[in-house]
Amino acid sequence: MMDSSQVYHGGVFHESVPGGRAGATVSVTQHAVVAEAQSEDRRRFSIPLSECRLEMGGASGRMIFCRDAQRTLTIFCEEPGFAHALEQGSIAHLSEQLSVLRQRQRNEANRFRFWLAASALIFAMVCMGGYYGVLGAARATVRALPISIDEKIGKMAIQSMALENRLDVEHPASKFIAKIVDELKPHAAIPNMDFQSLVVDSDEVNAFALPGGQIVVYTGLIEKAKNSEQIAGVMAHEISHATLRHGLQSVSQSLGIVVAIQYLVGDMGGIVAFGSQVAQESVLTSYSRTSETEADLEGARMLHAAKIDPQAMADFFALLKEEQGDIPGVIAWISTHPQHAQRVENISNYEKTLPKVEYRRLDLDLTTVQAALD
Repeated sequence: MMDSSQVYHGGVFHESVPGGRAGATVSVTQHAVVAEAQSEDRRRFSIPLSECRLEMGGASGRMIFCRDAQRTLTIFCEEPGFAHALEQGSIAHLSEQLSVLRQRQRNEANRFRFWLAASALIFAMVCMGGYYGVLGAARATVRALPISIDEKIGKMAIQSMALENRLDVEHPASKFIAKIVDELKPHAAIPNMDFQSLVVDSDEVNAFALPGGQIVVYTGLIEKAKNSEQIAGVMAHEISHATLRHGLQSVSQSLGIVVAIQYLVGDMGGIVAFGSQVAQESVLTSYSRTSETEADLEGARMLHAAKIDPQAMADFFALLKEEQGDIPGVIAWISTHPQHAQRVENISNYEKTLPKVEYRRLDLDLTTVQAALD
């Protein structure tokens, strides 16, 4: 028999929970893993044991994640008794999954011991004057990582970020941004990147991109724009951060040596975990001025390729400059970017080097979207 009386502290991931995540009390019955969210409505969730897919991770490495077959619901807990309760059931595949996960954990522990030894060796090399050479090799190693690492970092980071008031994917603003991304991604430097957009209801004029194509847009930016092409300019800029792998460059600058060691020992999971933390910090502070300029020009190239006038991007910067001045205090999206006037000039000069094409207007109704936000 399975112990259904024991209650554990854990949590739940589900789109119906505010913020997508909530603490929960977790129990294991004879047929299902059950969680009661610690929210006002005390919503209950359950996953049949026969459909349960287990993963192990978290900060401690001992957190057990139970996911349903569609991976739309996750119940998690790291109390030792939780794993024992799962093994008491008659569902053989759960015991098999736990056995595999524990073996993987032991392998990771062995890699960690190797990591410590390698770290000591790297430290000795640094002390002997090889610091800059090692760091350069580390950054080269990071740049050599496959795009799938960017995507895993971005998805883990977006799940961990406290983004309140996310709009439903069926909201007109969400559909509007998704359509703009669809217009641009065939012309991206990495067109097969898994671009995903998320709209947050906030007065903040803001947008940012995480590694791998996770793009977040605040409704304040949508309301500020005068036309759809200006928003396309912002989206092209953010997509360019992802395709130019600026997020991964931030990872290499912060954790270059550590990431290089983990790459050498095959610990891709460690790279993703470290990278997701750094990615969150970097997009919420700033990219370098050089990266911002690169994203402006690459975004202008994408707009031109999509037959959208790159001047729309420059017009949006000019609009912000007119309303806020060259050093804005409240507009987050450009508070850490180069000065508006310089960006407008850079884009205009770059556009002059591009072949002449007949630009088009996007078949999107921004006015209706803005009205839906009001």
